[in-house]
Amino acid sequence: MNTRAGLVSRTGAFAMDAVILAVGLRMTAWILTGTAHALHRFAPPVDLGALVLASTPLVIAIYLVTFWTVLGQTPGKWLMGVKVVAKGGGPIGLRRSLVRLVGYLVSALPCYLGFLWILGPQRRGWHDRLADTEVVYVATRRRAVPRERLAARILGELPASSRH
Repeated sequence: MNTRAGLVSRTGAFAMDAVILAVGLRMTAWILTGTAHALHRFAPPVDLGALVLASTPLVIAIYLVTFWTVLGQTPGKWLMGVKVVAKGGGPIGLRRSLVRLVGYLVSALPCYLGFLWILGPQRRGWHDRLADTEVVYVATRRRAVPRERLAARILGELPASSRH
C-alpha cells in the first residue's frame, strides 16, 4: 500500500496546475487577440481572447478529468510525485473522475473546508470521499550509483570516457 499524500504535496501540485492553466489560457487569449488585431477587418466580430477566458471553468474541468482518467495524475501531481487512485489502488476511470470534479465544488463551497479534511489522519478531502479515491505518493525507481563513482563524479575525477 502506498502512503497517502499530505496537504503540502497536494497544494504544491494544485499550485503547479494553476500556473500551467493560467499561462496556457492567457497565452492562448493573447495569441487570438493578436491574430484578430492583425487580421483587422477579416477577423470575426467576437473577442476571441475574452471568449477563451470566459471558457476557463470548462477548460479546467476538461484538464482535470482528462488527466485523472487517462494518467491518474495532472502535470502538477506528476511533478510533485503523487497520483490519484481508487481507494485501495488502481485507476479511477471516467465516472470517478467526474464525481471527484463535483466533489471539488462541494469541498470548495463552504469556505474550502472540504479540503481541510486532508489534514486529518486519513488524508482524504470530501472530494476523495465522494469519489472513493485517494492521492498517494508514486514510488520512483532511481538507478543506484555506487558511492565511489558518485564521489568521483562530484569531484570531477572521472575520466572522460566513463562520463555519461
